[in-house]
Amino acid sequence: MLPKNFLQDGAAASRRDSDPEAKALGQLIAKRRMIVLWSTLSVMVTLAGGAAVINVAEQEKIRSAAAAVIAKPLERVTEINLAFQELQALEVQPCTMPHLEALRSIAFRSAIIRDVIYRDQGVLCSANLGAAASALPSQNPDFATEGGRQIWRNVDLSLAPGVKSTLVKEGRYGLLIAPEDPGAVSSGHYALSVVLLNRNHRTMLVIRGADPGIDRSPLVSGSTYWLRGDLISVACLTGQTTCYILKTNWGAVLLANAILLLVAGILACACTVAGIALCLARKFRSRTIDAMFREAVRHEELFMHYQPVVDNRTGAVVSAEALMRWTLRSGTVISPAIFIPIAEENDLIGNLTCLALQRVSEDLGSFLLRHADFKVSVNVVPADMVDSRFHLALRRNFEERGIAPAQLSFELTERTSAKLESAMAVLLDLGRRGHEIYIDDFGTGYANLSYLSDLKVDKIKLDKKFTDTVGTGTLRERIVPSVIDLARELGVQIIVEGVENAEQVNYFRSHGVHLMQGWFYAPALPAAELIGALEGPVVTPEREPSTRQLSLA
Repeated sequence: MLPKNFLQDGAAASRRDSDPEAKALGQLIAKRRMIVLWSTLSVMVTLAGGAAVINVAEQEKIRSAAAAVIAKPLERVTEINLAFQELQALEVQPCTMPHLEALRSIAFRSAIIRDVIYRDQGVLCSANLGAAASALPSQNPDFATEGGRQIWRNVDLSLAPGVKSTLVKEGRYGLLIAPEDPGAVSSGHYALSVVLLNRNHRTMLVIRGADPGIDRSPLVSGSTYWLRGDLISVACLTGQTTCYILKTNWGAVLLANAILLLVAGILACACTVAGIALCLARKFRSRTIDAMFREAVRHEELFMHYQPVVDNRTGAVVSAEALMRWTLRSGTVISPAIFIPIAEENDLIGNLTCLALQRVSEDLGSFLLRHADFKVSVNVVPADMVDSRFHLALRRNFEERGIAPAQLSFELTERTSAKLESAMAVLLDLGRRGHEIYIDDFGTGYANLSYLSDLKVDKIKLDKKFTDTVGTGTLRERIVPSVIDLARELGVQIIVEGVENAEQVNYFRSHGVHLMQGWFYAPALPAAELIGALEGPVVTPEREPSTRQLSLA
């Protein structure tokens, strides 16, 4: 209903319309409406833009997560494929000693292959048990690939019943594979499923996680798509037999990122906080362990200790390994397990090697000249061999001082295959010049058998992980005699690392191994203590003094 005073004469209406207070009030109302309108549009645009950005970012994140998830399994599949290729190429009589040695060689150098089995027309043998190998599973495989491989899950390991393995069979050979470490598959907040596909037979087997609830047809490696409100990314291994499926709900993604949309309204404050945090972070970063290490390398503050290598037949110290040490000005000792990875990340390994050569020359140069039969070994990596600084340091600190090449050995550390091929020629040349070449941490690093076949190796250092197995009855302990036999056949000496008790000494002595290094004899010592123990009165270490005394031959 119209108000009573609506019908007014024109003059009254005109006067009211021209009232400045009424006009101002109308403009204020209009501005407020405009502010509300633009604010609403701004919020909507911000939300829509934020959702679009989150969508793009989430797709990239889930693709990256999928790629990261298959990185480790891809290495496993590659190793399995190479093992089958090598097995199929064998041209020796099945289950003879040369054939068993080849099977053991493949199992030994692999971190995931627990046993290698051969079966053909009633002939059965394995790397671990020889001709006493137990039969393969009689039941049908859990899965068959398009290429003809058969897969059984949860198969007992013959040497250790109850220890489950995965059996992969191709032709006459089977590989018992250690199950994939669940911790090696990191999927963040996404739901992870692992499936095996046989597209020819249109079969799919879920081997980890929940059924993803999707058809086989969308499972194309590298694809990322939306399906019924879920964001899905698929990453398949070579041949697209094994696929890793990551799935997350879009509503959960928005909820998880809701705070980001709210933060947009206080961007200025966030920028201020970020600026302050950046300044504080820079000041803090200048005192981080990385920065302190770079400073220590620049000022050559690192030094060497030397751990003796003893011939257990005579008790004489025949050589020593140079080990780098770092102590902060505060007195805190930093372990090599901490600063060596820092050196690798900052491309400082070459600097450490050159500094090690300098320190060894300064510490033991005169001692080596007085004792021509004594040797000292320095750790190197393949990259050092193609570094001109290494050769300059070698010439200045040893060759020009007249120290015989035979007194300086190089322990090749196997962290990576990088620069391995180019390093081979240099290592062979160093060997021809009289330097001995060792393989450090044998049995745990990269391409051990490749080194033995391609490089003239004088000694191998059996890793402490094998020494620690003495008396345990584990599979790794059973491998040790095979390593010793292999070294003996190749004419390569063994130095046992990490010897800590008499039981280990007696075990290796009974197997004809006599060069040993570890706390049973002595810890790594400063140069002055080592020289004093070898040239001065016989020094008895603190632990088990009645059994361990240092002396030269």
